[in-house]
Amino acid sequence: MTVLSTPTSRIRAIRLREDLKQIADLIELCFLDNIDPEGQEYIRHIRQTANNFSGLILENTTPENSTLPFHGYVWVENDKIIGNITLIPLRSKEKGGYFVANVAVHPNFRGRGIGKQLTERAIRHVREHQGKHVYLQVREDNEIAIQIYRNLGFDEISRRTMWVYRPSSRLVENIPSAIKVAGREKEDWSQQRVWLDAMYPRELHWNLPIRLDKMEPTFSNWLTRLMFAEFQRSWSVRKDSKLIGAVTLDHGSETHDYCWLATSPIWEDEVIRNVFPVIARKVLFPKRLAVNYPAGRARASFEAAGMRELNTLLWMKHKISLLNESIIV
Repeated sequence: MTVLSTPTSRIRAIRLREDLKQIADLIELCFLDNIDPEGQEYIRHIRQTANNFSGLILENTTPENSTLPFHGYVWVENDKIIGNITLIPLRSKEKGGYFVANVAVHPNFRGRGIGKQLTERAIRHVREHQGKHVYLQVREDNEIAIQIYRNLGFDEISRRTMWVYRPSSRLVENIPSAIKVAGREKEDWSQQRVWLDAMYPRELHWNLPIRLDKMEPTFSNWLTRLMFAEFQRSWSVRKDSKLIGAVTLDHGSETHDYCWLATSPIWEDEVIRNVFPVIARKVLFPKRLAVNYPAGRARASFEAAGMRELNTLLWMKHKISLLNESIIV
């Protein structure tokens, strides 16, 4: 049974017009050593909104009626924000789902349970708004936070590693004669889709920029990419003429071009070692290449292909249930 304590008066909802600059400073301070390019872009977005658009933000907006991904709760002491949690409804990706992010506590105030109480308040918010699930991600090496989340009723649903292309030296393509890497054939799509569904389960789509329907080799998808100048390329990998893998490269974010790798555990090492040197040679900005992949798999092959681990995250889920949550008032 998950027991949620009474929220303290030091916790209040984020006031977008006045809090964003302090929140950006706090997130940057707390995650300085581990922040990735997407995190840096998020902080830049917060500062830009605070500096240029704060006067346009409506008062009394909530996560449910605002499109800005900055809502949530803060912990305030002596008029200073020393704790933050961001709460983002998933809306179209999963009705009733919320994403918790940026759980940050100033280093001078840690060890007082502030992060735990902020997370409890976020869970309470979701419950009050008839939400069904709360999701979060936490670094694999953050054992203290992982235990807090488990104690609050979060369960691990996946563990994923983000790989980025950072070769230590110039890679030489040495593809075995039995392996062929070439543009994807239309008839490869059905098997690629089966592999993609297994590699990137729908339950993980809430925080992956993956668009499976846009990868299908149809005329309408080709026309859409042409009209809107969208970048996408696909390769197939064959061994002795048998399809053993496929990769679709997509401009997934401002910081990364995502390689959606589709293969079987039987062939993943051969596919990874041979396809990524080819892709890196074909694109203008190979250092933007990134792969989200199940943790612990094919590590040696990714490294041999010039990839470096950016982070490994636990993906966790809390199911909101009236029957097994008790609120102490």
